[in-house]
Amino acid sequence: MVGASWACSKASPATSSADAATASSPAPRSGDWSRARAGALQTIRDLDPLGSVSLGLHDYDGKLRDVSPDGLAAAESAMVAALADLDAVDPRSLSAIERVELDSLRVRLDGDLFELQVRRSRWRNPMVYVNDVELTPYVSRDYRPVDARAQAVIAVAKASVAHFEHAKGNLEAELPAPFVDTALLQTRGTIAFVRDDVPKALAGLDEARAKELGEALATMQGALEGYEAFLVERQASANADFRLGEATFLEMLRRTQGIDMSLDELHAMAHADLERNWALAIEAARQIDPNKDIEAVMAEVAADKPEADQVLATAAQQAVDARQFLLDRAIVTIPTEDVVEVTETPTFMRWNSAFLDGAGPFETAPLPSFYYISPPDPSWPEAQQVAYIPGRTDLLFITVHEVWPGHFLHGLHVDVNASEVLRSLWNFTTGEGWAHYTEEMMWDEGLSTDPKVRLGQLQNALLRNVRFLSALGLHTGAMTVDESAELFRTRAFQDPVNAEQQAKRGTFDPMYLAYTLGKLMILDLREQWLAAGEGRTLGQFHDALLSYACAPLPAVRAAMLEEG
Repeated sequence: MVGASWACSKASPATSSADAATASSPAPRSGDWSRARAGALQTIRDLDPLGSVSLGLHDYDGKLRDVSPDGLAAAESAMVAALADLDAVDPRSLSAIERVELDSLRVRLDGDLFELQVRRSRWRNPMVYVNDVELTPYVSRDYRPVDARAQAVIAVAKASVAHFEHAKGNLEAELPAPFVDTALLQTRGTIAFVRDDVPKALAGLDEARAKELGEALATMQGALEGYEAFLVERQASANADFRLGEATFLEMLRRTQGIDMSLDELHAMAHADLERNWALAIEAARQIDPNKDIEAVMAEVAADKPEADQVLATAAQQAVDARQFLLDRAIVTIPTEDVVEVTETPTFMRWNSAFLDGAGPFETAPLPSFYYISPPDPSWPEAQQVAYIPGRTDLLFITVHEVWPGHFLHGLHVDVNASEVLRSLWNFTTGEGWAHYTEEMMWDEGLSTDPKVRLGQLQNALLRNVRFLSALGLHTGAMTVDESAELFRTRAFQDPVNAEQQAKRGTFDPMYLAYTLGKLMILDLREQWLAAGEGRTLGQFHDALLSYACAPLPAVRAAMLEEG
């Protein structure tokens, strides 16, 4: 288990690049908490307009992040200034929840600075520019009349020309090959989305507005096609230089998550949890069939699938049953009567097999949240379509992870949180750690006693275990992408195509270790919190944890154990 060494690090710049940035910031600072808090939150929102739209802050509709050289320099200066204001505040003058807000703002700002200054994503990662022009928030739900949403899309589409020109000017001549390859896939998918899906999703406009939208989308398609050609050219000079190295990897954890741990601690956690889950999987497989090896049993369990036309109904019933289980066992408070809509993923959003698309916490109108499940592509061969359908036990823990009591329930607690700061910020380790933690917790609490269900839960855990090991190996060791893929095949039971995709993801998303890391941190906090007070219950622990929304886990730990 994790010790107290992961107390929240003070997110003041510690590296030479950050020191240089801090030296240029205005001084002295007043230490005024109200001003510093408001300024930091405004800076975060202004510099991430798409994220603000997703939160339900629609004053940012139609705005694009400024990625010109001057815009990036101004963003860096604004973040440095906001951090300096926060650092001037004396935490001893704040209440417990205000200290959590302070740490949350620090981690978000310092994490964004790390991405800009150290990982240099704007110069090394072509994917970030495609992410900036995402139009899904404008078409996935009717938060405003279609004409208003179309106006926002038109504004983004027109601005995309300059956006991608700046991208081509910013990006270095030699880029990591996995980054370029993945950006190409994203760009081509976005071209099809802009060409085919956005006009359909915004149907019902009057003739003049529809014409304006069509022209703007054609302009955006041209900008994307130009970026596609640029990326194809960059494939010729692409390299394998994706590794962060140990120092930068640990700095990433410290500055983006507030987690200060050594590489030895991380390795020990990753290996111990993998071996624990592997042993449990062997035991469950033997209970199912003692005469077969674990690979054969796992394959049989995975082959038990609902019919293609019954997947949604199966998931919907799983969601109903899981919610009732939470209520019957008093596992956690459900703060509202909201429920998720289980539905087929729209064609333009099928980038994942299943995921939650929740309404933003600042939406003023009641809007649905969707648990999307993607059907297999009917153009695939029949065997591939069947393989794509999740097994029943796999689907059960996807439902637990995404809905009850995973992301959807977490979102309900965020929605009712009294802190504007905490409703505004999301932390990867907290968010994915909670959702992954709930899978094991639900089994432990008696969701099922069937060893096949246990094996389904453990398959999901082993996948996240291998992500943890791959992130460490790919970025701080000598693990190759092929070796990572082999680990996904042999220890996480992934087919060759998914194993390769998982390994490649690790090159540009090393934070995918957060699922297991967050789960283990929550388990450790649970053990210590329950032991610290007589008569404390699991339900009380969950309510206390979720009362801090999605603040970084070290800050939550400090508040819950009264360390800060």
